[in-house]
Amino acid sequence: MRKNGALIFTILTICAFSSCVSHLKNAKSHYARAQEFSRSYEMERAIGAYKKTLEEAKSGVKKNPSAQAFMLKGLAELHLNLWEDAGQSFLDAFTYGFDKGQEWAEWVSLCGLASALQEMGLAQSAFQMYAQIVEKSRLRPVSIFAAQKYAGMALERALREEGKQKERLLSSLFRDIEKLTNRDLSCGFFHYLQAQVLSHMGDYGRSFEESVMARELGLPTQEIFRDNDLQIVFCYRRSKEEMSPEDGEEFRILYVRWIKRWNWLDPETPDWKKR
Repeated sequence: MRKNGALIFTILTICAFSSCVSHLKNAKSHYARAQEFSRSYEMERAIGAYKKTLEEAKSGVKKNPSAQAFMLKGLAELHLNLWEDAGQSFLDAFTYGFDKGQEWAEWVSLCGLASALQEMGLAQSAFQMYAQIVEKSRLRPVSIFAAQKYAGMALERALREEGKQKERLLSSLFRDIEKLTNRDLSCGFFHYLQAQVLSHMGDYGRSFEESVMARELGLPTQEIFRDNDLQIVFCYRRSKEEMSPEDGEEFRILYVRWIKRWNWLDPETPDWKKR
């Protein structure tokens, strides 16, 4: 899988806190602003906003400790690379417990804890947590984040192997992602993940189809959108090399229809690329 920007907890930008405590409100506001700066690649301003988030969250934890306050504190610490502090904050969040109706916050905290463990070198524990989240969560933002992490780690493991073991691990990963896609067929990101795995399995025809589905359904970030376009081009190149002349011509006609729909400059130049 090509590298792309991590989907670090954009969940908080679409979920609302129920608490009326001012420090928690301020922390939420700073966090949302930090997310905006991050998406615009204004990293210095983003870090400043995450620091303000952490200050307000700490004050909130002191005055009125709650699962949500610790969750937000942990998220800010993650972005500031304070892995051990973040891990403890998420553990504290689970200690206080989440009220009914706050399942989303519990899932976010679980994702945060897994991320902290991964950064602290406990890759196997993190991997198992991501696997559980992928299997159990029905919240799309949470599932997307966990699936990206899980697929990245699983693919890295598979590519270290050779022969039958590599094939077995790739097939297992594909089945896991396919379950996600079947559960939420309209999620473009899951189709994107399938396309990436299929490409490593050498099935470029199906990879192309899944990439097209991903593009048509929409992807969560511009970086992933462009990476998906590059996958489409890659499948086009490999298909030309491997197909018979008859199949190749049929595929070329299909391919041209799609790139005309997308206003590409030519078969290997997406519209966002400059000549």
